[in-house]
Amino acid sequence: MAEFDKATRPEPTDEPGRYTVLLDEQWSIGPKLHGGYLLAVLARAARETVAAQRPEHTCPQAVTGTFLQAPEPGPASLEVTVLRLGRGASQLRVRLDQGGPAVEAACVLGPPAVPTPHDVEPAPPELTPFDDCPRSPSSTDDGRGSLPIMDVVDTRLDPRTTGFLRGAPSGEGRVSGWAALDSGEPWTPEGLLVVLDVLPPATFDMGVLGWSPTMSLSAHVVAEPAPGPLRVTQWVQHAGVDRMHESCRVWDPAGRLVGHAHQLAAIRR
Repeated sequence: MAEFDKATRPEPTDEPGRYTVLLDEQWSIGPKLHGGYLLAVLARAARETVAAQRPEHTCPQAVTGTFLQAPEPGPASLEVTVLRLGRGASQLRVRLDQGGPAVEAACVLGPPAVPTPHDVEPAPPELTPFDDCPRSPSSTDDGRGSLPIMDVVDTRLDPRTTGFLRGAPSGEGRVSGWAALDSGEPWTPEGLLVVLDVLPPATFDMGVLGWSPTMSLSAHVVAEPAPGPLRVTQWVQHAGVDRMHESCRVWDPAGRLVGHAHQLAAIRR
């Protein structure tokens, strides 16, 4: 996670709870920075803020972000407000500014969960094996332009859910696939915030291929994933004229649910 660590690293200032960060253009979809990457930047600043008093609170158990404007790659500032330092969890509010407020998030941090035999969770979906799925390219000819994040995140869509690439969407509104780091390093809990937003909009499977900018994204990290490619499925809960509600789930190679997310996005037809 060396590149990811560097791309999300906040630099402290002389003021407590205030940081600067250099937003990395590699973590972009087209000209816009990836929403999950931005949440990871905010979660990282929250973790740094409580590290001295709550060093065990390293897992972003819940991060709910509101995207006010799309920040550009380059310098930005972060302001972290501690709402509560608890023994089991810490609650914080984080704001990213770049010429004005850009992203705000409420964060719940705590220790990574330890799986138990009593856990109840949905089983992972059956997917075409990772090695049999083509890697998503970092450039496209379908109007989306360049996808720099695909050079750092090895994303492979299950061919059974990519009829939209052949002009034959299923109409179900579901896309599934795999996500691994190009470096081969294991995902961290903060990295899961990227995975929970890395697949293309599930509206593509409904024949709606326009850009879908995220307005609100609520990501929940259940557990630290085991090493290896992660299994991801994303589906439309509701699609209207100009808004969609979308859900996502992620499982690790051990078959454990390690994260889930829900987002409100605009539909640009």
